[in-house]
Amino acid sequence: MIQKNFGDISQADIDYLIENKVSELKTLEYKKTLLGRQDSDKKEFLADISSFANASGGDVIYGIKEAVDEDGKRTGEPEAVVPIKGVNADEAKLQIENLVRTGIAPRVQIHVKEISGYGDNGEGFVIVIRISQSFASPHMVTFKNTSRFYCRNSVGKYQLDVQEIRNAFLATDSQAERIRSFLQDQLAKIMADETPLRLSTSHRLVLHVLPLNSFLNRKRLDFSDEHNLIMKFAPIAVSGWDRRYNLDGFLTYLADRNTGMCDSYCQTFFDGTIEAVYAKILSTKRGETPQKGGTAFIASKAYEASVVSAVKSYFNGYKTLGIEAPIVISMTLLGCKGAYMWTDFFSSDSHPIDRDVVLLPEVTADSLDKEVPTVMKPIFDAVGNACGLPGSPNYTKNGIRNVRQ
Repeated sequence: MIQKNFGDISQADIDYLIENKVSELKTLEYKKTLLGRQDSDKKEFLADISSFANASGGDVIYGIKEAVDEDGKRTGEPEAVVPIKGVNADEAKLQIENLVRTGIAPRVQIHVKEISGYGDNGEGFVIVIRISQSFASPHMVTFKNTSRFYCRNSVGKYQLDVQEIRNAFLATDSQAERIRSFLQDQLAKIMADETPLRLSTSHRLVLHVLPLNSFLNRKRLDFSDEHNLIMKFAPIAVSGWDRRYNLDGFLTYLADRNTGMCDSYCQTFFDGTIEAVYAKILSTKRGETPQKGGTAFIASKAYEASVVSAVKSYFNGYKTLGIEAPIVISMTLLGCKGAYMWTDFFSSDSHPIDRDVVLLPEVTADSLDKEVPTVMKPIFDAVGNACGLPGSPNYTKNGIRNVRQ
């Protein structure tokens, strides 16, 4: 795999591979020509893509010729760019995306781009496909009623046997259990006040953001760029904050300097996992407090805007750290029993939350460029449901966020 964010890959990176004879790897493969029109060509292409997804992910580059040895055997080393010509790059990318979408189950996440400027007139290009390591594996090639599973090792792809398929399913279940266990453990700690700082109230919005690749592979990221950590991984709904490194990673927070009580913090773990806790999720009418019998409510516009802003910032921070999707997002409300939803006014349809722990559905972002309001809608809808509403009041029937100011 080219060690760069996919969007930053350029002609210089392709030239580097050739000049330095970077050989094919488990996560890197060269192809001279684009996939052909025959069904057998398409099945072979889908086998390649699914094998990467079922292994460690990687890059496939079309438009590079491999070198051969004296016996005519391919060496795995790139020899030269053989520019793709005579086809429209956008149409080629669309064909690839459509074939992957319809020919593999469950669906595999890929990114496709052309890098142009090759050939005598500069009209040729190569195509790079990045396949993310999947955490919904194993993926099966289903094109034309095919039912085959593939994986990869250092010498290329191979077909899985029955025992390997069974093991792949068990591995996926194990990964899901690790995610559930982490979220349960962290929530238990927050409920027991085992947090980096003492929180100012028991009314808490808890946001967890898990980059699956680094979380499940226990990667330890480079946190040396403190400025990026300060600016991109900030607490929810605050305009100024302190920061420090700790044993888990990097902590940003807003705390009262006299009491030490914390209103909001963001703990970024060394594997990129984020735990952001906001202890001011409930509001009351002026002069009232929940502790003194005031009517507590969740300000739907304000809290949604704060969460969307935070997640957008975290996604941008992930890009600078080299973290890629998929990303799992989980949100929980703690200590909010009895609170209402405030929209433009108290609606007669709004009812008080009926439990202290509100577990909301998890969502997955398959790209860091996805519209965050769209990604978060199922979670916001569930908060509305908890308050007796049909969903978030801040989206149209078509699912478009539409907040009136």
